[in-house]
Amino acid sequence: MRAMLSCCTAATLVTALACSSDPVSPGSVARAEAGRWATWVLPRGDALRPPAPPAEGSAQSAAEIDEIVRLQSARTAATDSVVRQYAGDPGAPWSRLAVGRLDLYWPLLPDVLVATPVRAARVMSLLHVAMYDAVVASWDAKYAYIRRAPASASGRVKALVPLDGVPSYPSEHAAAAAAAARILTYAFPLEDTASFTRQAREAAESRITAGAAYRSDIDAGWALGAAVAQRVMDRAMADGSAQAWTGAVPTGEGMWQPTPPRRVQVPFDAMAGSWRTWIIPSGSAYRPGPPPAIGSPQFKADLNELLQLASGGRTQAQIDAARYWATDAPSIRWELFAEDEIASHRLSAPHAARARAYLSAAMYDAFVACWDTKFTYWMARPVTMDASLRTVFSTPPFPSYPSGHSTQSSAAAEVMAELFPDRAAFYRAKAEEASLSRIWAGVHYRFDVTTGEALGAKVGDAVVARMRSDGAQ
Repeated sequence: MRAMLSCCTAATLVTALACSSDPVSPGSVARAEAGRWATWVLPRGDALRPPAPPAEGSAQSAAEIDEIVRLQSARTAATDSVVRQYAGDPGAPWSRLAVGRLDLYWPLLPDVLVATPVRAARVMSLLHVAMYDAVVASWDAKYAYIRRAPASASGRVKALVPLDGVPSYPSEHAAAAAAAARILTYAFPLEDTASFTRQAREAAESRITAGAAYRSDIDAGWALGAAVAQRVMDRAMADGSAQAWTGAVPTGEGMWQPTPPRRVQVPFDAMAGSWRTWIIPSGSAYRPGPPPAIGSPQFKADLNELLQLASGGRTQAQIDAARYWATDAPSIRWELFAEDEIASHRLSAPHAARARAYLSAAMYDAFVACWDTKFTYWMARPVTMDASLRTVFSTPPFPSYPSGHSTQSSAAAEVMAELFPDRAAFYRAKAEEASLSRIWAGVHYRFDVTTGEALGAKVGDAVVARMRSDGAQ
C-alpha cells in the first residue's frame, strides 16, 4: 500500500484534490512535489514517513472531530490570538525568535559561544536545515496519504485559517515547531529552554483549534520534526565546532595581535576554518593566495586609504553605513532581508523553508571558508600596522584577511538573487555596501574586501549550483 501511495502521479493528485471540498490553489500540485526535493540530513523525503493516519469516518477520526468541536466552542479572544499568531508560514516564528536571541547575545556577551559571527551563522543554518527537512518530510507524507483537513471533512468544524487545499497529515506546523524547539534548546542553553518547547507545543496545537489539523496530525508532525532535529543534532555534535584551539599566535611583522580597546588575547573561533561545511567541499576548498606583502605598493596604498578616511575623509553616510553593518552579527542582516522577501513574495511553506536553509547554509559555509583563510595567513589588522588610525568602532578580535562581511555578504547576495531574481540588483548592491562599510570603518584593508568578495562569490556559485539541481525548479 505504501509503495502504491508513494507512486502517486501528478494526475492522481489532481483527481484526489478535486474530490476534496478544500479550494485547490493553482500551486497545489506543484507543492506536492516538495516531498521529493533534495534534503540535507535525511537521505530523502520519505525516509521518516509515518504510518497512515486514521481513516476518515473511523472512530478515532470521529473522536478527534469531537475534540476540535469542543475546543472551538470554548474559544476566547486569547485562543483566537494564538491561532492567528501561528496561522502563516510555519518557520517564520522560530526564525524570528532565533534572530532575536542572537541580537541579545551579540556583541554584549563575547564569551557566549553563539556570540561570534561564525557561530551565529552556524546556529541559523542548523535551525533552518532542520525545519526544511522536517517540512519536506511532512510534504512527502501529506501527498502519500492525502488526508483532508478537519474543516473540510466535517461541517461541524470551522476553518479559522486558510486551508489552501493542502492535506493535513502530518502537520507541517508541528514538524517545524518540534524541530525548532530542539535546535533552539541546544543553541541557547542559558535561556529558559523549557519555554522553547512550551511555545512550540502551543504553536502546533493551535492548528487543532483552527480546524486545520487533527490531533493525530499534530502528533505525527511533532514526532517527525523531533526525529529530523535529532539527525541535525548528531551532525552538529560532530562538526568540529566544539574543538578548542590549542595553538599559539604567530609572531613577526604583519602578524595579528590583540587590538584595542579590549585586546582579546585569544582570537575568536580560530578552528572554525576546519568545521564541517554544508555544501562546499571544505573550508580550504577555495582558499585564496596570501595578502600583499607588508611594505608592498598595494599594502601601502590600502593602508593610506584608511588613514585618509580617518583624518576627515569619511562622510556621515559612510559612518552610518559602517555602524549599520556592525550592529549585529553580519549574517543576521541577511536573515532579516530573507524574512521580508519570503513574506512579500508569499512563498509556500516548502519554498520558504528552502529559501531560509540555502541562505543560512551559504553564509555559514562562507564564514568557514573565510576563517580558514584568516587563520592561514594571520594578517594584522590596520590599527596594528598604524596605531594612529582612528576606527569607527572597535576592531573585531580575529585576523584581518579576508573580510568576513565581504565573504558572507557576497555569497548571500548570489543566493538571494537566485531566490528572488526581481531583487537581484538590490541585494548585490547591499553586498557591496556591506563590503565597503568595513573600509569606511577602518577595520579592513581594501584587499581584505576584494578578496572576500571573490571568495564569497565562489561559495555563492556552489550553493546556487546545488539549488538548481535539488528538484525544486
